This record gives sequence, structure tokens and C-alpha cells, in this order.
Amino acid sequence: MTDIAVIGAGHVGLTLLTDLVSTQDRHGLSARALTVRDKPGATARRIAGPFIRTNMMNGEKDRVELRPEHFGQLSDPRTDGLLEGARHIIVTVPDIPSVRLRLLDRISRLKSLPGKVITFVRAGQGGQPVLAEWARRTPELRDTSLVLIEDSFYGTRAIGTCISYKRKLTVNVSIYSRTPEAAADDLRALFPLGHLIGRPSWPDVEVRPGIGLQFDPLGYIIHVGIALDSRNLERTRAGIVYQHYTDGVHRELAEHLDALDQERVQLAAAYGVEAQTFPRIIERQYGIPYQSDFYQMMQSCREIYRSVSCASIDELKQSRIVREDIPGLRTMRWLADAAGIRLPATERYEAQVMRTAAEIDVHGSDLVGYVPELSAIPASLPHLTRLLTTPHDFELADATGRI
Repeated sequence: MTDIAVIGAGHVGLTLLTDLVSTQDRHGLSARALTVRDKPGATARRIAGPFIRTNMMNGEKDRVELRPEHFGQLSDPRTDGLLEGARHIIVTVPDIPSVRLRLLDRISRLKSLPGKVITFVRAGQGGQPVLAEWARRTPELRDTSLVLIEDSFYGTRAIGTCISYKRKLTVNVSIYSRTPEAAADDLRALFPLGHLIGRPSWPDVEVRPGIGLQFDPLGYIIHVGIALDSRNLERTRAGIVYQHYTDGVHRELAEHLDALDQERVQLAAAYGVEAQTFPRIIERQYGIPYQSDFYQMMQSCREIYRSVSCASIDELKQSRIVREDIPGLRTMRWLADAAGIRLPATERYEAQVMRTAAEIDVHGSDLVGYVPELSAIPASLPHLTRLLTTPHDFELADATGRI
């Protein structure tokens, strides 16, 4: 029996699996990662074996043995039985609309949803209103806990069987549940090394109202804004790879990103949410000393942010920067319109992003994002505030699902 089903075996999914396996003697639960796009039979042969992990914060290394039985495939018909029996389902694949909507449909058809804890990594931004509406309109989820993670439990890169990672000190989460405190404790129990940092878990779990998480992640700024910057695009066209978060941020771009970040905080305030600026988020997550200068703060992150840029335009077009973060931008603009608030820098930014994306021939479906699903949700601030906070309050809907 598998207690924890991790959907996705990318950078985060693999790092999470090694964490869960290496600490199994403490939490007592078995875990398996389910790949999403592998050919039949390829999974275990490709990634099973000893993994060498390097903690980027202190350089320490350890070894975690992953066996073929630690892996499976979401497409395998037998996986339905595994998902039915799992207490935890943790979704680590990107919030790409087509992928996320298929997963929600797959999960909705499970017969054992009551009592499960279903966690969505990088759940804020693009798909959160759709996820909340799914919870509201799916009575089978009444006794299921949905946990939304602001970004990820780690900063991590997994290349072959080598993982370079840093475990975050804290992550903000929101919980859609009738028993949110129990769900938070269940999540903390999966990360039983909190004694090493003097916290209940590592990463520690900071619970925020559901609507608060909507405005915490900012991939639509810090990912899209850097990758589609004209100077950086020229590098990518030339096949030049650079450090995304540091070398990709020049002085002029830092001012632009800072303005977008400030408008994100302003939009959150319109919904009654106090959001942190990105420099404050970095300080909270990694303990990096705060600097008010956005450019200097980004440059101070060289030891924790080592992600590199896409190596080509074709790679960029298929990346989560385009397929996950541009949809996040579309959702944030939709929320601004619903609140009746003007965000001049963000409006100009959206127009520029859409023009640039068209210039590099991004598929139209990747630019639409969740707009069709959002159009079915009443675009009013009071409704959205309640929906994003307590979608499990089924008194919002009558028997037909209408407000």
C-alpha cells in the first residue's frame, strides 16, 4: 500500500520523494512518485537508483536510495487503485491549465475522497480561482482537505541522479477544508526535521486564509519578466545561458519588476489581503538579509537561486515560464478587473508580454490560460473574496450549484 502519492517526478517531485523516503523512519508512511508523461515501462529504469543530494545552504551531501517500486505512472490503469488507497496526494506538476484541468477531473472520479489530504504545489495565481470553484461545485470534496502551497517546499534542481536543493524555512499554505487544523498537522508530519531549525516542521507551515495565497506567488513577474526581457531574449536567441534570478536582472529591469511587485501588493490590499513584497518573501523563506533595493536584493541571492535560463527559444516556448506563469498573469489581470482596480504597470506589462510571446510564436492556447474557466465565475469582489477563502462552505450554492 502507498500512503503518499506524489504526482510528478520533476525537480520538486523527485526532491520531495527523496525527502519522504529518507525520513520514513520518522513519519512511518510509504511514498511513490507518479510520472505524467513517460512511455510505458520507462520510469523505473530512467530514474531509480542512489541519489546524491547537495544542500546548497551548507554544502552537506547525503545519499538516498530510490528503488523501482518508488515510481509509477499516472497513465497506468493500476494507478487508480493506488490513488484510492493513498492518504495523501501531492500534485507537483506545473499549473498548466490543460494539465491541471485533467488532473482535477481524474481526482474527482476517485471514490475514496473523504479524509484525503490533496496538496497542490505552486497552487496560487493562475488556477487558484478555478481550483476553489472546483471545490465549491464538487460535493464529493466536502470531507476532503485541499492544501495549496505558495510555491514549493524547496528550491531545487535534479539532474540525473544528482539533486541540488535548499529546504525552505517556511512556506505559506492555504487550506480548503472543514478540518483545516488537522490537515495542517497532517502536512507538517511529512516533514519531521523541524527540531533541526527549532520549528514544528521543516519547512514550517504557515497557514494563511485561502485568498491570501492567491497573491503570494509571483512567477508571472519574476519568471516571465526576466525571460521575456529584450536583453535576455537576445541572449536566448544566441544560445547564451545565464543565471536567471541574478544575471538576468539588470538595473532597469529591476525597477520594472519592483513596480509590478508593488502593484501585486496593491491588488492584494483591494481584496483585504496583506501581501509581502518579493524581497520580504526571500527574507522569510531563506533568511537572506532584507534589502529595500530590488536589484541588490536579487544579487544577494546568488547562492540560493541557481536556476539557469532556457537555452533556446524553442525550450522557452515549452517551459513553465510560458505555460504556467503567463496564465498566472492573465488571472491576476482578471482579478484586478473584477475588483475595479487599475494597475497601470501591470496592464502595460500584459500587453508587452502578449506581443513578445506572439513574436516568438507561442501557441495561442498557452496565452489563453484559464480565461474560459474564469469567465464562468462571477467576477465580483465579494463573491471572489468568499470563494477564495471558504469554497467548502457549500451553503453558497443550491442543489444545482448556482449561487
